[in-house]
Amino acid sequence: MKTLWRRRTALGMLFLAALAVPGAATAGEQAERALAAVKKLIAAGEVRPDATIKVAFKSGNIAALLGPELELQKEWEQRTGIRISARVIPQQPALLNLKANPDIDLTVARTNEFPDLLDQHLVEDLTPLLKQFGFALEGSPPQGYIRPRLQGYFGDKLVAIPADGDVVMMYLRSDLLEDPAEKAAFHKAYGHDLAVPRTWQEYDQLVSFFHRPEKGLYGVAEQRERAGGWMFWLPRYLSQSAPYRTLFDDKARPLIDSPEGIAATESYVRTVRNSPPDILADGKDYSYTLPLFMQGKVFATIFTVAGAKLLNSAGSSVRGKFIAVPIPGNGVGGRIVRLNVPIYGNNLVVSSRGAQRKLAFLLSMWMTDPDNSLRTVGVKGGFTDPFRWNHLDDARIRELYSPQALAVFGREWAVTLPPGTGLPGDGEYLDALDQHLWLAARGELSAKDAMKRTAQDWERITQRRGRDRQLPWLKTFSAGFTSTEPGPGAAK
Repeated sequence: MKTLWRRRTALGMLFLAALAVPGAATAGEQAERALAAVKKLIAAGEVRPDATIKVAFKSGNIAALLGPELELQKEWEQRTGIRISARVIPQQPALLNLKANPDIDLTVARTNEFPDLLDQHLVEDLTPLLKQFGFALEGSPPQGYIRPRLQGYFGDKLVAIPADGDVVMMYLRSDLLEDPAEKAAFHKAYGHDLAVPRTWQEYDQLVSFFHRPEKGLYGVAEQRERAGGWMFWLPRYLSQSAPYRTLFDDKARPLIDSPEGIAATESYVRTVRNSPPDILADGKDYSYTLPLFMQGKVFATIFTVAGAKLLNSAGSSVRGKFIAVPIPGNGVGGRIVRLNVPIYGNNLVVSSRGAQRKLAFLLSMWMTDPDNSLRTVGVKGGFTDPFRWNHLDDARIRELYSPQALAVFGREWAVTLPPGTGLPGDGEYLDALDQHLWLAARGELSAKDAMKRTAQDWERITQRRGRDRQLPWLKTFSAGFTSTEPGPGAAK
């Protein structure tokens, strides 16, 4: 999975055109409780008054989590006396960054990485610290974390403090959807009205209709490079059955070599014929697809809510001409099953080898406080996107992302499931899937063969790691699919 992480600093460059969210909010109750806890630790002699927390963030996270011009870092240091020493880490898996930096206290990780981080004992289970300092990860509107169990937990262990929200969303050219001539032509061609697609089949039809490369307009630009294909395949696969389609059976045997897996792969591959000709080239990630849409050269794209921040920025050619909509689903048993996953997301994890684990935890709670986090979401050049309900109601955040996009974002969490495989070795499993999806998209494998070969690779990985050892992880992961959390009551 290493190749997925290269070139990610390009997104920070893309966001230079986006509006910044100025912040002078007063820290809320959660932040004040964290500060009080720090003072108690110092008074009790548990930490030195001149201690330093070592944080390691990706370049885009530095600006967001520590604030523009490091304003949050300076405030923390002024109010606690505890210094923050920050370093930039590569855009690679958290597992590699933690192994390469054994002295750090706090860093970021994505949700699908949790099993590997826990299995290799690289991060703290924060549940005891949550209890010790009297915190709770509330998930209710109007100020709670949006999906704390999904974003922060693996089973009953709190692995991370949510700090970023990255479910999948679709972006369409609303000016073309609303054009009377386009409506008439579409109805004449297909016999029904031009509208936002409800199913992946309708989506294929829509992007085919608007694919006009001879006029400089491509139907779609979804990421199709070799790395990260699973992100755009998994929602297609999960929605193949009701209430969802799993990747493995209860014995950890792959279920993707099946009609459902083949159908999801065929849907994934079909977009290529309506995409720019170099969509499959290495490096053509979101730093390639989003600017194409932003320049008005693409009718549709799929990305996280971060796309809305870029597309709604002053330098965007499609500002006021696009709409964010839910990703499609599949018709199953007379109804449409539509499911989502968080594909990126940078949540805060405390290193198990760090010298200041308690301070790192308290800093995490301070930064993600409802008020303080308004100062991190939307920072110019930052990767942090809304992750609390109050972010969706803040006037500055709404102006940055657009109220319409935030409304879709808020509702999508209700149909969002845990990402990845849920197994140690997740990166190995996903690498195998990515490789075969890429070969299928290139026409070198059929969808059927792509799923067959992926399933064979997955079975080899499971056997090598030990099926009996993987089964408890799978059971814990599967339980996360049926857990309930508060719904999007604050979404506007």
